[in-house]
Amino acid sequence: MSSLVFGGGAFLALMVGCEGPAGADGVDGVDGIDGAAGADGAAGADGAAGADGADGAAGADGEDWPGPVPAEYDAADGIAGGAAYSQWYSTSGGGTGALADYSVTVASDFARCKACHAWDGLGNAGSYASRTGVSTGSSSRPDVAPENLRATAITASYDQLFDLIDRPDGRYMNSADSRHPDYSEYLTEAQVWNLVKFMREEWVNPNDLYDLTISGEPMHYEWDEASGWFLVSPTLSYSNIGQDGDPTNGAAIYTAVCAACHGADGKSMPPGGTQSVGQFVRAKPYEAWFKVKFGEPGDMEPGLVTETADLQDLYAAMADPDLYPDL
Repeated sequence: MSSLVFGGGAFLALMVGCEGPAGADGVDGVDGIDGAAGADGAAGADGAAGADGADGAAGADGEDWPGPVPAEYDAADGIAGGAAYSQWYSTSGGGTGALADYSVTVASDFARCKACHAWDGLGNAGSYASRTGVSTGSSSRPDVAPENLRATAITASYDQLFDLIDRPDGRYMNSADSRHPDYSEYLTEAQVWNLVKFMREEWVNPNDLYDLTISGEPMHYEWDEASGWFLVSPTLSYSNIGQDGDPTNGAAIYTAVCAACHGADGKSMPPGGTQSVGQFVRAKPYEAWFKVKFGEPGDMEPGLVTETADLQDLYAAMADPDLYPDL
């Protein structure tokens, strides 16, 4: 700045210089960061279902339980099997007819399947619930089995039943305990298959012939200070014998099949020598049907009456003590 003085006053003047050169351009600013991604749009609707495809070919039929039937089972005789269940060494059961032929010393009941399993196959849950054995005061016969053979017969296969009867791993025949004997040396294969067929096809359901009521506790020993150990046993009672049968038809069956030996009133050739036929049926309905169907070795041939309906009719007739009285 310069000051010029003209005259007596001072005039201050600003003097502007020439423009300077242009400044350099500024640098570009930094780009901003990307914004957040937007939310996904809603899914589109499902397309229409396609048409059902054609059915595939049917598979082959499966085998009915318990599987293929062995040829030995087909050839077996269930009635002979029932006779063997009563007495396996009898000729009607497929044996020789004499225990001595088997060179064994054995209690008589070890020669009878029914001794442990009962005529009805229910063991100690049925008609033999009150029968004694080696553990309940009887030294001459084994205990009644806890197994239900009727259930086993419909749940085991053919071969399993065969092996259960044959039992090569069982005890010796002259053993004094209640374990299942080894029958592999005494029964032929044919006898065993007969027994299998009997159990699967020929056993009669006891409920079809009578009602059984078991009252009281299972058999066991108890202690009394005054008398010591004593045996407690349930009470068995039978009712509704032949309830679903026709007594008229049953009487006709009796006349045709039984009367020739037992007489018109059932008093001849009394079973066991102590009871008339009617009396026997009324007292032991669990056993009578078995003898009628499968015989009594040495006294009555097997197969006299085999149909359950005929047995029902026969029982209905025998239930009448006026027609078939006691001795």
